[in-house]
Amino acid sequence: VIDNETCERLHKLMLEHTKRSHDGSSLFYRGSDSSSGSGSETKQKNMLTPIETAIDQILNFLNDTSPMVEYWSRSNYINMDAHADIDENTLKEEGILRCPRNAHVLYMQINNSSTPIIEEQNRMGPTVVFPSRKVAWGSVSPRTIPSPSSASYNSKVNIEERVQEYIVDVENYWDDEQKRQYGYNDHDNNQSSGKKMDEMAIVPAVNGRLLRFDGAAFHSVPKPPDRYLLSADELTAFLDKESEDDCDDDEDFWDDDEYDDDDDDDDDDDVANQRSVILFNTWPEGSSGPRGVLPDVIVDAVPDGISIEEDDDVDGNGTSKEDEQWQQWQDAHGENFELVGCNPFEEWTFVDVDQSSDHSSRDVTVPLMGNPSRRGCTETKDALKGNIAHDSFYDSHKVSLVTLEKGTD
Repeated sequence: VIDNETCERLHKLMLEHTKRSHDGSSLFYRGSDSSSGSGSETKQKNMLTPIETAIDQILNFLNDTSPMVEYWSRSNYINMDAHADIDENTLKEEGILRCPRNAHVLYMQINNSSTPIIEEQNRMGPTVVFPSRKVAWGSVSPRTIPSPSSASYNSKVNIEERVQEYIVDVENYWDDEQKRQYGYNDHDNNQSSGKKMDEMAIVPAVNGRLLRFDGAAFHSVPKPPDRYLLSADELTAFLDKESEDDCDDDEDFWDDDEYDDDDDDDDDDDVANQRSVILFNTWPEGSSGPRGVLPDVIVDAVPDGISIEEDDDVDGNGTSKEDEQWQQWQDAHGENFELVGCNPFEEWTFVDVDQSSDHSSRDVTVPLMGNPSRRGCTETKDALKGNIAHDSFYDSHKVSLVTLEKGTD
């Protein structure tokens, strides 16, 4: 959906965004022209940054009218165990799982080696989506909160627009009294009984590709790509080798006579391990978005505990640093940031999904991210089986959908 030049522009913009944001993530509001204040100052506060403009354009082409977008990035290839995107702070503070409406991965800079698969493990890993596993890997129970301020809160339209909330740890932690209190029905919610079928979509990371899926669905990035097929001994050997390589890199870094601790403009960071992506989630109206995620600060944030005089944010010509940043973006990416726009929708190419099952059955071990409250189960991994080709995890383009069933631990 985006060309190579735009990929490079967005990659550099996201590196800058990560450096100035508090935790790497930001939130923006779409289609809002109203705020307090007046004149050019108000107009500028409602403008979208180049990154936000690109995301907003993509969502417009997808007819996604969600009013809030949460976004962040990753520049390197690291292992991410299976998880659903959630409102992290709400889970910590209330024990409630809240998920976005839709999740997206926009691939920008992928270092895909052409070396034969058997000789290399550094090929950039795919994104793996488990569309049948939503919110938590274990059991959850929907939570509905009536609002006294809105008579139409539980209307059909409002329910469709409202963020869904779930109680976690039902199956493993609640006693009988708690189950009765929250209306938990073991027959409806216990996912471990009977034969359960799962699906696993393997989506190769390709420059310019956009992946969109249900915001509550579990997903992961395995490293190495075939991590789920490795035996315990094979995985241990890989992790030991990776740890040794990291130690060697650290020694080389500190031995470098030209090291400068003020030089943190390492745009390409680790080129051999580069897997640069923008991740963004849409949140429905009435949800208030993920708790604690703030709009982009535009200019570099001041570290906590340090105060500055108001005049320090203005140059000798009376121009604020924020105004200066906007002007730099417009000079580099166009008056309306058109140079970071996506391709016309009619030029988008939709990828077919390969569902062939004429492969041998393999054990598939899926590690799960987070604590039991996030997983919704006590297990840290799940043992499954499926007819899957090893090469599916290394394919440079083809998207595969595999049916899985419960295996043996």
